[in-house]
Amino acid sequence: MPGPHALGVTRSHISKLIASLEAEYGGALFTRSTRALALTSAGATLHDYAVDLLAIAAEAREAMAALQGTAAGPLRVNAPMSFGQLVLAPLLPGFLAQHPQVELRVELNDRLLDPFEHGFDLTLRIAELADSSLAARRMCGVPRAIYAAPSYLQAQGVPDSPQALKTHRCLNYAHANTGHVWRLGKGREKAHVAVGGPLCSNNGELLVEAAIGGAGLVLQPGFLAAGHVAAGRLVPVLPQWQESPEIALYALYPATRRVPIAVRALIDYLLMTLPRVVASA
Repeated sequence: MPGPHALGVTRSHISKLIASLEAEYGGALFTRSTRALALTSAGATLHDYAVDLLAIAAEAREAMAALQGTAAGPLRVNAPMSFGQLVLAPLLPGFLAQHPQVELRVELNDRLLDPFEHGFDLTLRIAELADSSLAARRMCGVPRAIYAAPSYLQAQGVPDSPQALKTHRCLNYAHANTGHVWRLGKGREKAHVAVGGPLCSNNGELLVEAAIGGAGLVLQPGFLAAGHVAAGRLVPVLPQWQESPEIALYALYPATRRVPIAVRALIDYLLMTLPRVVASA
């Protein structure tokens, strides 16, 4: 802790301030000895209130600054690799144009990293969320459907029902909580099908590329498959059936009362842009 001279005040001035506080609040705030100065229980209680008041004051300043569009400073973001490259990256120039004082630091990977441990201000995650000490904001649904290469379907046939998937080679995503069970829905109809196949990975693009090469059927988000479908490299399989319940993209951030302006600004921007981008895939 800096001493009085480092703060630009004298010891006598600090003593007068302490005496004034003790007189105002009616009790001793410090215990004094020739060697040490320590908070009393009353002093510790007043300290806690002071910290809360300072936090509220800082939050109010940030809220006022936000109204003027002055989000600024470094913002560390973590997102899945494929989503970051195909969906998030094209949106970032628009955000930076709106908030030129923000310094984005984006880390893409398919590991479920602990935001606290790795120091991320905002984590974007496509998943079913477990209970967490983090605050979570649902950004948009991420529809997943079944795709295959024309060459695979010509060689192995086209499944005509979810149950027919049991006889096909299916490529599985490693982070799915359901393991090798594909949960599908068509209106009110539901089907949970245990599938098997030669490949499992925690990266969706890898699985899609394997499907393009004829390795099997893949259940992946539309934003990963759309370009390949348009180019004829993949075709939808059982197009009326999609993953059910639909997974979603969430924004995760520390569950504190004071959320930095830059975090709020990016969440608001993505809420406006992501749903239509993902839906159009």
